[in-house]
Amino acid sequence: MASAPSVKKVFSAHFLHRWLMLLLATPIVIWTVTGSYFVLMDIGFIRSDHVSAQAASIDLQQLRYPINQLYQDYPLAQQVLLKPLLNKAVYQLTLADKKVLLDASSGERLGLITAQQARQIAVLHQVSIPATSLISLSYIEANAPEELASRHLPVWRADFDDVGASSLYISAQTGEVVTYRHNYWRLFDLFWKWHIMDYDHGEAIDNPLLFYTAIGSFIATFSGLILVWQRRKRYVK
Repeated sequence: MASAPSVKKVFSAHFLHRWLMLLLATPIVIWTVTGSYFVLMDIGFIRSDHVSAQAASIDLQQLRYPINQLYQDYPLAQQVLLKPLLNKAVYQLTLADKKVLLDASSGERLGLITAQQARQIAVLHQVSIPATSLISLSYIEANAPEELASRHLPVWRADFDDVGASSLYISAQTGEVVTYRHNYWRLFDLFWKWHIMDYDHGEAIDNPLLFYTAIGSFIATFSGLILVWQRRKRYVK
């Protein structure tokens, strides 16, 4: 019957390096593969810096609703933004619990973005997504997909048939594109979860699993260096 290893053997460089590297082989391979993806891919492409709407201007003739009247009507507005929405100038108001749009010419409070408007907004962005066409438009009011923060609900999701299966998420409240995703970005998000070992939300880079695995990797590497030093005479002729 084999005897249990002695304390001295357990804490030897050979024992630590051998067993720690065996235990850490899988996370080290994952770190290598995911890290290589982060390095090799252009982060600007991943974040879709190239995707934007066609430039739009505001017709000053449309601004017939005075800003001072706006503040009288909405004294609790936390932020007011003047912007174009398709062919119309609108005020975007940030209230305590939501955002609303006002017609800049009449002050009329606008409703949620319609399917037709969402389709037009998607088409404006489509020109910056090469070789693609809009294939579907769907309304999401609850149960946001993992790639979309629930605070953006409700949204319109516009799907394109490009090589990356791109998706635009358009706020139904403001008409803004709040999130853009394609398969290369989705793979980036998945690899990020694996890389930081946070398999729930992929956000906590200080989670205990990553911390202790990193400590174990450091000990395995340091014990390997000690092992090389102890056996240096084998490599010197």
